Amino acid sequence: RKERFSSAMWGALRRGCFGGGARNAWRPAAQGLSSSSSVQPVLTKLVATIGPTSEEAEPLQACVSAGMKVMRLNFSHATAEEFFLRMGNLARAAGGESVATLLDTRGPEIRMGGLRACAERKNRKAKIKLVEGHEVVLTTDPAKDGDGDERCMYVNYPLLARKSKPGDQILLDDGAITLRVAEVVHDQAVRCVVENTGMLGERKGVNLPGVPLELPAMSAKDEADIRFGVENGIDVVAASFVHDGEGVAHIRRYVEACVAEVGQAKYLAGEAPLIVAKIESVEALRNLDDILANSDGVMIARGDLGVEVPLVEVCHWQKDITEACRAAGKPCIVATQMLDSMSANPRPTRAEVADVTNAVLDRADAVMLSGESANGEYPTLAVQTQHDICRTTE
Repeated sequence: RKERFSSAMWGALRRGCFGGGARNAWRPAAQGLSSSSSVQPVLTKLVATIGPTSEEAEPLQACVSAGMKVMRLNFSHATAEEFFLRMGNLARAAGGESVATLLDTRGPEIRMGGLRACAERKNRKAKIKLVEGHEVVLTTDPAKDGDGDERCMYVNYPLLARKSKPGDQILLDDGAITLRVAEVVHDQAVRCVVENTGMLGERKGVNLPGVPLELPAMSAKDEADIRFGVENGIDVVAASFVHDGEGVAHIRRYVEACVAEVGQAKYLAGEAPLIVAKIESVEALRNLDDILANSDGVMIARGDLGVEVPLVEVCHWQKDITEACRAAGKPCIVATQMLDSMSANPRPTRAEVADVTNAVLDRADAVMLSGESANGEYPTLAVQTQHDICRTTE
């Protein structure tokens, strides 16, 4: 199984970042922790997203002490200034501990445009109300970007009208609001009926469940972000919204080209950042074996996956993906809402504890925190809680 891993993967293993499908592959990393570690090592690696509530030196050091082994930087939102702040604070906070850095790309996702209400109120958090039974037109005319309201909104997917037909579902904001296509008006507009009332902010994600999308493997923003990450020695690239193995291979070629051009001083000879493919679409599920063959590991991104497939199926897909990763000897990260209630509360729910427990029992190689550690009120406690669940379960 070791032969299936690239030298970069085993370099990451030695740094304590990830482990392979075989549990024994974890032990060198776990035993290699310094004796000064304030927590008992666990075999399941802890990935924590670092954001506004955890980016300063003190809380970041507390996250490391609580067991964080991979710092996730979400480039859907992070700026260069925030990146440098978090990387600098990590260098000071890590001490003798091995902590990897993971750059999570935005990916070639479909999003709404800006809202007129946000511009008029000079408040990016302003929202509009969509009412059940009312009609709204989705347009792909770029001139409408920034002028969205309850009657008409811009969507950044030029093929929307071609890919839609009456009766199709279109989901906004991770499924918070459901639209039903009533009519394809013309090649730049689709008329929809709102199926549930809800508040909607600007530039939220748009999902077309079950519809094969013709999207590139990377957006221009992804290319710029990856190049920036390579220039600054990032360890792992998490590729969002990959659909097949060729998309992953394309991203790898781009990463390796960036290393050759601008990152030679940051990596050992023959090494480059690992590529972790995020599984979050029906197409990715169909092409899982191909994706596994071309990636260094996968992340089960249950947020968008839970929009693309029925929620009642997500747990089953999670188990299938985890088992496929074990068979292929590739690491698997389980992510999204693992301890979501700890964003506002100091204790998780029983269901959340069971969720993390089951991920460990399924032999997931890593579990990840998102908003809990990035924007929540108890980032360090969330990391500590996840560590304690993993340790107890192991």
